Amino acid sequence: MTSHPTTGPSPDFSSERGEKAAPERADVLGGAETSLGHGSFDDHRPPAQELLDDCVHCGFCLPTCPTYALWGEEMDSPRGRIYLMEMAEKGEIPLDGSFTTHIDRCLGCMACVTACPSGVQYDRLLEATRPQIERNVTRSRSDRWFREAIFTLFPYKRRLRAASLVGALYQKLRPKSTEKLLAKVPDRFGRLVAMESLLPPVSVRQAFRRMPERTPAVGERRGRVGLLTGCVQDVFFHPVNEATARVLAAEGWDVIAPREQACCGALGLHAGREAEAIERAKKLIAVFERAQVDTIATNVAGCGSSMKEYGELLADDPAWAERASAFAAKVRDISEVVDETLADARARRHPI
Repeated sequence: MTSHPTTGPSPDFSSERGEKAAPERADVLGGAETSLGHGSFDDHRPPAQELLDDCVHCGFCLPTCPTYALWGEEMDSPRGRIYLMEMAEKGEIPLDGSFTTHIDRCLGCMACVTACPSGVQYDRLLEATRPQIERNVTRSRSDRWFREAIFTLFPYKRRLRAASLVGALYQKLRPKSTEKLLAKVPDRFGRLVAMESLLPPVSVRQAFRRMPERTPAVGERRGRVGLLTGCVQDVFFHPVNEATARVLAAEGWDVIAPREQACCGALGLHAGREAEAIERAKKLIAVFERAQVDTIATNVAGCGSSMKEYGELLADDPAWAERASAFAAKVRDISEVVDETLADARARRHPI
């Protein structure tokens, strides 16, 4: 017998978003179906029916899903969200209300993808669904302000560095009684409390450090690898970038970290802000084209997964489709770059 978590009912943020609760079925939608038969979705890249059909609803994804483990709610599992996508595709439910709530709750961790025996491409389904919500669902004013604040800060290194000063001061002066005070904060400020709990240790010295544009190879030169330094990564986890450059250089790579590189667009892409992600992708492609690198390495999984999908993201743009595919073919996670060099390892190995 399958047991379900009993941590309590899942929170409902629909009122915070200014949404109305969705009906059990939206037969009341009447003529909501589009001329192309995409139901509640618009005609621009809706979730592909063939990808939805891949799911056999076996439930292997359920134990891997953190939101299902937390709340035990079917609609907060990958299988449940695919059910919702199928119903929206048929025009049986609208995109606002419960649909948006459950899709928003997905962390996008993709643990379900590797667990699925049917090879369901949940990542592609989610990235097709979230832009639909962004285009077609009107969020509450508070929700819009919160989201705009995130996208006004996190993709910009200079702004993050300025924020790091505030963060460092807060962490230094933070009283021990803060936890008790935060526990009394009204639920409507729950997002801010959650963000406070996620704030990493802030080092102003590290936040303002810069990566050298070129780190020369140690010994015989293998080639040129471009390094995505990232936004949050470069400001709050700068030592990871430095370690990445050292490892690559030790394996014979000239490491190129272009100073003019900016956000790769992953944050926007994962949140459904497709137009913003496309513009950032074009700028990053142009930067690394000028750098003339053989491989592009990243040490941030979210950034790397998005950069590998640039070919699909820009497939409809004749001027960029080929360039995006060529760029995506060069993208490697740092672990992949190191793995590919094992046959001709240059760096000295040490016992663990």
